[in-house]
Amino acid sequence: MSSNAEAEWSIEVNNSAYYTDDVTLFSVTRRLSLKDDPSQPTVDRPGQGGDFVYEPGATLEWQGENTLGKLLMAMDASGYIFADHTDFSHGLYEFRLAQTFTNKAKISLHYNFVPDLFLGKNAFRQVNGEESEVDEKLTNHYWSLRLDQPLTNNLTVRLLGRYGLRNYNEPFQHRDTQFWTLGPHLEWVINPDMELLIGYHYEQGTAAHQRAAHFPDDVSYINHYASAEFKIRLLDKLTGIFIFDYETNGFTSRRIDDEHLGASENVYQGEIELLYELDGSATVKLGWQHGSRKLTTEQQSIKNNNVWLGLEYVF
Repeated sequence: MSSNAEAEWSIEVNNSAYYTDDVTLFSVTRRLSLKDDPSQPTVDRPGQGGDFVYEPGATLEWQGENTLGKLLMAMDASGYIFADHTDFSHGLYEFRLAQTFTNKAKISLHYNFVPDLFLGKNAFRQVNGEESEVDEKLTNHYWSLRLDQPLTNNLTVRLLGRYGLRNYNEPFQHRDTQFWTLGPHLEWVINPDMELLIGYHYEQGTAAHQRAAHFPDDVSYINHYASAEFKIRLLDKLTGIFIFDYETNGFTSRRIDDEHLGASENVYQGEIELLYELDGSATVKLGWQHGSRKLTTEQQSIKNNNVWLGLEYVF
């Protein structure tokens, strides 16, 4: 495939400031999305306080034409920087390669990487039976393949497949997880001012629990995730985005002495974001996100709120 001379480069810069009322749940709630990593593991001990969070981000994108249609390559780099709870600060990186064919079908490959994500302190039981408090960290990798096929001028169906690795630090290597995901998305451009995106994911994760046979802590799971996103132009330069997410995570441990035996977690989350176009290159973002999650082994649900103000600039 040969590219012609009409290749284009673009850079998008994002800066957002957040307040979250639960630092342990901030990253997992922000990534609960059809376009991200909705099954990123949560922490065992939420409720460790609120904080202000700064998110810088940049996307470098190249587009060009070839004999098949249009080719796109992009690299994204961003991070969450916590003001007080600095241990929770971390980076997020993604590489994308997409080929759009002359019949408007598209195939895209994504690689997503999150290194050294701090989950908080957690208990680990030694072979001698003693328990200790240890920092728990996670490094995420996933690779995804997405196939987009227009059904009409306004309706597109997408099939998504993912494979990923979640690698934990010592002494939590028994939580190392391989997972795979399958799911359809449907995008509907209702009219020039309204769009709807709905989707469902089925995911299965298998942990290496046999590495700590003395410690009943198998985090293997089956996950069901569904989401609906409605985008509407409210005024000439003002757009609203309304999102609802539902996720259920059922643990598949078979050990009688494991607290995960027969347990599941249900998550409900809603988001409202307003986008105001300052000009053709700059957009101001204002948003609020509320989530509620409950383990069947716990008596009360855990609630979380994130609010943010951001600026997006393309040049």
